[in-house]
Amino acid sequence: MLTLNDLASAPDFGLTLVTGDGGSEVEQALVPRDPDAELAGALIERALVVADPGRIGHPDRLVRTLAAAGAAGLALAGTRAGDPRTAGLVAAAAAAGVPLLVGPHPTVAWRELAAQVAALGAGAVRQRNARLAGLLDRLPVPGADERVTVRQLTAYLARELDAEVLVHADGEALAAAPAAAAASLAPLLDAPVGIRQRTAGGGYARSVMLSAAGDATLVVATKEPDPDPVLVAYTAKALRVALAGLRERRTTWAVGDALRGVRLSAFQLFMTGHTVAAQRVVAGIEGSLLDSDSVRVFILDCNRASRETVLGEAERVLADVALTVRCPAYQRHLIFLAPRCSTARAEEGLHGLMHSFDDARTLLGGSLVHPLDAVPDAYGEALDCVTRAGRNPDRVAMASRVTGIVDVLAPDVARAWATRLLRPVLAMPRGGTQILETTAMAVEFEMSATARVIGVHRNTVTRRVRQVFDAVGLDQDGILDRVVLSLAAQIVARYGNEPPVGRDDADHGAVPDLHTLLSEPALRAWAERVLRPLADDRRDLLRTVREWVRHGCRFEPAALSLGIAAKTVRSRIHAAELLLERDLTGETLPAPPDESEHRLASIRPLAVALYATARDGARPPLPGGRD
Repeated sequence: MLTLNDLASAPDFGLTLVTGDGGSEVEQALVPRDPDAELAGALIERALVVADPGRIGHPDRLVRTLAAAGAAGLALAGTRAGDPRTAGLVAAAAAAGVPLLVGPHPTVAWRELAAQVAALGAGAVRQRNARLAGLLDRLPVPGADERVTVRQLTAYLARELDAEVLVHADGEALAAAPAAAAASLAPLLDAPVGIRQRTAGGGYARSVMLSAAGDATLVVATKEPDPDPVLVAYTAKALRVALAGLRERRTTWAVGDALRGVRLSAFQLFMTGHTVAAQRVVAGIEGSLLDSDSVRVFILDCNRASRETVLGEAERVLADVALTVRCPAYQRHLIFLAPRCSTARAEEGLHGLMHSFDDARTLLGGSLVHPLDAVPDAYGEALDCVTRAGRNPDRVAMASRVTGIVDVLAPDVARAWATRLLRPVLAMPRGGTQILETTAMAVEFEMSATARVIGVHRNTVTRRVRQVFDAVGLDQDGILDRVVLSLAAQIVARYGNEPPVGRDDADHGAVPDLHTLLSEPALRAWAERVLRPLADDRRDLLRTVREWVRHGCRFEPAALSLGIAAKTVRSRIHAAELLLERDLTGETLPAPPDESEHRLASIRPLAVALYATARDGARPPLPGGRD
């Protein structure tokens, strides 16, 4: 990764770190003309903000904005250390915990230097990928001489990091690179593991334990602190395998664990829209497995079976057929990405797995075929299906093609409404589309699950969701507000956000409101088909469901409105789930959410159908609609 220390050590930038952590990761450099105004609401996470101190009118407010948004740091252009103009900014940055740098280049020069920062960041990613690829080539294999493998890994780590490296086990130095590191790093063997130490030569050293018994240690000493911790961590894993004679652990365990980590990283790249990067990662470990333009996603709920046991068998059965991933959100789930050409074999293999673990009552859900850049949609379909699978005798549910809300809306009209609602987000100076995509996924899958699935901190997801809902004037805690936002996000994802040809988007009167959008005859006909199973039932399910949705999908308020017990409302909602073949409450997930969390993929069409078919006064109170 590219850090502030890296930029400070590059002569082209002339930067000096004055205060804060130089290990902060940097993805880009931003040079706002008006820092006080332009940064509010902008996506500045892991960005180095470069500003002329003379243009910063509110230092305290600016650094608080940077700290809250997760910026990498603040660089003051055209200044040097000790410049009296920077005293107030230095104090404010230190108080807010924001790293602050100074440098002689003016902001005009930084607008060109920003491109170099971006290039360095991309180069750091490529370097890390190359390093990990080189590490894969040196992983131990069964039957190899462990000492040779340890020496190769030690030499590789030392060369890649320009470091001194020592591997010590059973009271002896098994490998050292260069050879003198055996003596120079020996005094550090007794240092606390994981704590940075200073070497006699003024460098930085850190120890990594290679055995639970404490009889094997890796020591890495470098000129700069914390160089490429990912490479060090994966090298340590490989060393643990190579030291099988000391650890009595099979070589394939750690190798498999590392590969599973890479597969998870690839899946998270697919889920965040980085399709090409994900394919490259997969190609490095699975060859041409996902060299395809379309894919199906399957989810296997291991239920009472050990997920690790099922995972090992799945990797054997589905090798060269599907990418197998531990679900990071749900502890019972395994996720499978199968290219279109092998979906039949994947489905056959998964049915075989279910037969092997039949006593554990495993469940299987599968999506339709989707383009490779629509893996999040496929995952959502598979998740819907696996939550319904337990109601079927064979415990299997596969998605079928059904007409959805967006399919029956007039594209130009729907796009105009959605663009109007989401304009404050789409018009954000940086990253509006990415923030919207994260938010749409969060309201679809729940924030904690989304954070784990896409591999970011929950606080990042929470901040983006709050930012979007505040921008469009909706309540993120209201499920019907989330329905409206998710519908708009789906429309923009399908049709884009450009105004239709011939429509003057500045003419507010030409853009329909939500009520007009949901009052189209085609939508009403669709809604009547959706609700027909409830209307035909004698248990008054339709009225119960209507009141439940009108009261924010909460049982107690709906029960009070209907004059019946909350237990009866819950029972009727579960009956409606069976008739509609939808998971409305989310209670079938491995970790049931609270009553405020629901799978919007099921609630959204239900709420819209109820709105489109209801009389005045009985409609769900969708924001922007009419009661």
